[in-house]
Amino acid sequence: MAASLQPDPYACIDEVPLHRVRSNQLGILLSIIATVITQQFWILILPLLVQLVSRTFGVRYNLFVRILSPLMPVSARTESRELLRFNSLLAILFLAVTLIGAATGLTILAYISLAMLTAAVVLALSGFCLGCFMYFQWKQFNARRRLRRS
Repeated sequence: MAASLQPDPYACIDEVPLHRVRSNQLGILLSIIATVITQQFWILILPLLVQLVSRTFGVRYNLFVRILSPLMPVSARTESRELLRFNSLLAILFLAVTLIGAATGLTILAYISLAMLTAAVVLALSGFCLGCFMYFQWKQFNARRRLRRS
């Protein structure tokens, strides 16, 4: 019997559906809320691992997307994979700085980093992508620098 060819719902070539992006952001935000309520920074290891796995192997292996995506309204809008990789890198950086700060007793640094991540996630869930804005500014800076050299 021939196997039916079902398209992989998590296969994303260059664009990722917005409801999957929002599920990842919501997973990070829920982890932050749990961390702040319990004062247990080790909880942030989960979103850090999820982001590292997702960045390495793709959205298909993102635990937050797998769990929360079915709860979100399906969106036809998409976001660029390139932007998402940059945003993921920012999240990994903020999470790593937070965990290192908490582990080394630099709680002020940990909370500042956590506050910056929280602001970025809340803004993203509200519709403004701070990471996208930063990425655009970086691309503009590099383009202007190349033009000056020519």
